Formats: sequence, C-alpha cells, structure tokens
Amino acid sequence: MANLFLLDIDGALVDSHDLELDCYVKAVNEVLGIEMDTDLSQYANLTDAGVLDELIAKYAIAESRSLIHRKVENRFSSLVQQAIKEYPETVSEAMGAKAFLTKMKDLQDTYIAIATSGWASTAKLKLRAAGFDVSNLTFTSASDALSRTEIMALAAFRAKQDSGVVFERRVVFAKGDRNKHASQELGYDYVEVGIVNGPHTHIPNLAHYQAAFSRLALSA
Repeated sequence: MANLFLLDIDGALVDSHDLELDCYVKAVNEVLGIEMDTDLSQYANLTDAGVLDELIAKYAIAESRSLIHRKVENRFSSLVQQAIKEYPETVSEAMGAKAFLTKMKDLQDTYIAIATSGWASTAKLKLRAAGFDVSNLTFTSASDALSRTEIMALAAFRAKQDSGVVFERRVVFAKGDRNKHASQELGYDYVEVGIVNGPHTHIPNLAHYQAAFSRLALSA
C-alpha cells in the first residue's frame, strides 16, 4: 500500500515568524498603491495568487492580470530575499522537519510532495534559507493554482505522474483551518502540525510524527 505525504511549508517545515505577510503587504502597496487589509480571514483563497486576484477585483484594476502578478511576485520575492539577508534568524527549520523528510525518503511505498499556498519563488527562498534541499521532491504552489484545494489536488496528480505509483492514502501535514478544510474536501487524511490539542489528529511538530502515524494506523 503506497502512501503520499503532502507537506505544507509554513509551520510544518519552516518557521518564518510572519516574515512573508509584512513583505507581501509592502509589495502590494508599492506596485498597486493599495493598503491591503491584513485580516486574512476575509480572503476566500488564502494563497499568494488568490489574495492578489481578490485585490485586483476589489479595486477594479484594469491592468493585465498576468502582468500584475508578475510585478507583485517579483517585488515580493525581492523583499523576502532582502529580509532573510538582514534578519536570517527569522527563517528556520521547524522542529523535526529535516529528520522527518530523511526518514520518509527511506521508507518503501512512501512518497513526499510539497504543497504550499505561497508562490514558488518565495517558498523556495525560505526553504533554502532554512537549509532544505527539495530539488528531488514534487513541488506545487500558488504559482500553479489559486486555491488550497487545487494546489493539493495538483500536487497529488503530479506525484502520481512523477512516481508512477497509485497511492492508497494521501496524508496532509499542515497548519490551519484552510488546509484542514481543503484536505476534507479532497478526502485526504489531515495532520495538524503546530498544536498540542484539538478534535482531529494533531502533533506539535514533525518530531512527533509517530503519534500521528499511530492515530492514522500508518507504519514507519
């Protein structure tokens, strides 16, 4: 029985201490002249591309969508890179993440894919800053799809193509209600990473993955 583990970056693999939100708000302001609302609960698609699409619609911006996305992403990426250079301590490996990846890569019938709500450029900047090499992993981001559900589904599809394997189970390791709801919509198992109690399968970090495996009847 083959398993696919879909990993989000923020909270599961990397701790970035709200670095991205500050840079995203600044990029939007510099490129579009908009003071965006930072109450993220109001956005339907809480991804880099999804939020920007909602802002374009809200403020009736007539410029080419693809051009706006390229401009904002480029500025956002530059700001994140600058922030990491000035404050490298703001981006670090989440506890147990590297050891978890190493362990899972060694397991038979187990495949790992990255599914992140960030744009690929900034997501990979953070991973590199935290010391991760994901060059050999299936990678899907907000550069590929607008919603969390679409990103996860596409990641699973790509993993199947990359591996040639039909997966019996798909398990998402991530943080937040948006990820939980997307997992439920797709029928994937969900492990909340970053909390110590809750009504569903949860672990404080990936160092405690055995607890999730036990709850989901997975073997390691």
